[in-house]
Amino acid sequence: MISLLLVEDDLKEALVIRNMLKEGLQNQFTLEHGLSLSDALDLIQQNQFQAIILDSHLPDGKSFESILQFMQFCPDVPILILSGVEEEDQAIQAVKSGAQDYLIKGQTSSSTLCRAIRYAMERQKATQRITQLAHYDHLTGLANRGLFYERLNCAVARCHRNDTAIALMFLDLDHFKDINDTLGHEYGDSLLKTVAARIKKCIREIDTGVRLGGDEFAVLLEQIVSIEDVASVAQRILHLLAQPVIIKQHQLHVTGSLGITIYPWDGANSQELLSHADAAMYRAKAQGGNTYQFYTAGMKTAGLDGSTLEMELSRALAKEEFLLHYQPQMNISTKQVIGMEALLRWHHPYQGLIGPNHFIPQAEENGMIIPIGEWVLRSASKQAKYWEKQGFPAPRVAVNLSARQIHQGHLPALIQDILKHSHLDPENLKLELTETFLIHETEETIQTLREIKAMGVHLYIDDFGAGYASLRYLKSFPVDGIKLDQSLIQNLPHSTNDAAIVIAVISLAKALGLQVIAEGVETQEQADFLEEHGCDAMQGYWIAPPLPANESAQHMVHM
Repeated sequence: MISLLLVEDDLKEALVIRNMLKEGLQNQFTLEHGLSLSDALDLIQQNQFQAIILDSHLPDGKSFESILQFMQFCPDVPILILSGVEEEDQAIQAVKSGAQDYLIKGQTSSSTLCRAIRYAMERQKATQRITQLAHYDHLTGLANRGLFYERLNCAVARCHRNDTAIALMFLDLDHFKDINDTLGHEYGDSLLKTVAARIKKCIREIDTGVRLGGDEFAVLLEQIVSIEDVASVAQRILHLLAQPVIIKQHQLHVTGSLGITIYPWDGANSQELLSHADAAMYRAKAQGGNTYQFYTAGMKTAGLDGSTLEMELSRALAKEEFLLHYQPQMNISTKQVIGMEALLRWHHPYQGLIGPNHFIPQAEENGMIIPIGEWVLRSASKQAKYWEKQGFPAPRVAVNLSARQIHQGHLPALIQDILKHSHLDPENLKLELTETFLIHETEETIQTLREIKAMGVHLYIDDFGAGYASLRYLKSFPVDGIKLDQSLIQNLPHSTNDAAIVIAVISLAKALGLQVIAEGVETQEQADFLEEHGCDAMQGYWIAPPLPANESAQHMVHM
């Protein structure tokens, strides 16, 4: 049974249309009749219709001018316009306003009208399906990331206009990976559906529940009155989450970590709110999970310290948030690019692009540098092999190694495995050892380097001249060259002390048969000085900044 609304001020026309519907729909319909737009707007607030038929000229206005009003109350109901005259401009305007069809009285038969109604209903269902796929998570039915950002931006704008407040919550399930790994993704998916259903039970219709991806969720609470109300919602969510879940006779338990931020108190825009909610959530997780934390000033910075950072780095690795930029190294004499240095970046989902200085030192302390370093080695080798296949003249790639990676014991085996799986020629891999590593010299580490060198991989000492190394290490370590630290380069040629050190180091390296690369070259004067005194190669912003692989590759052919 199809439920229809007819809006027509001419009773004779209304009777004709009713009879056409009887003939075409075989009485398989119900029909409400309104004589004006105001009647129609009242009716759609009291009834549910599957299609609306509007006369184009009514006593209280043109129907297509009020389509938006109808769509506010019944956005999923298709609207067909019936007009007594054939006016192409009005037809176009009606369809642009949201009408599904524009029919001409006197030219429309029973079959044409009923077919138009059916087609309009089918098109509306297809549109709804497309909207569902585009805006909602297919597994849980919650809003997806795209719709969430759209609603968050709109909510912030409304708050700004109306001087109201909203709360944003980030929820991450505790130890969800263990369930996936132990029981499989089928159980994990069922659990995620249950979590989504429980979130829905805790929020109002005006609020938005979101699945950001994986086991990460968000909740947007609108028109909040007090912090206590927000805390109450958080408590309800955590309490409901903690209840056992039965899936195929398995009783599962899951808890969550909630981070909460409030607009306008915690941030001036959507991006700040996202970053703050993320920081608060990681603070809750660092406290053992199954709790919530409100954002406080300074938490974003604190989020990059200690155990919180370790969890963030682990998540970043799993979610492929790390990326490599490449900076060309150029032969000073020939002006040809001889390779690329791979430089790590972290594309944090809410804090943007984070440079290595903000997380690598901590990663070395907490041990995350081992899996991150392996990822860098594999990714850079894969990229170098791609450049090699593409026929670029200088596909060699340089990768930084930390002391912790070298001391892990199985580095030669790891590099051998990476070369095997990437099919990269060892000649095209260069490893750069930080100068601070040299002060931890042991026979074991020297043997590790000899094994790597025996594979055909090149070894360089990075940041040479930063203050730690003794020149005797150049003899004891099986290296191919050194990289002059940028602190020695930045004041050339005007600093006589730096100039004297650079000249002496280049001379000594040459005597030992080592290559010398200067890093941090930013001016023509510096480049000229280095060329005059026999430096082999250089890198720095004077040549090019670190860039994504596709952009940096252009320098291989255009230098």
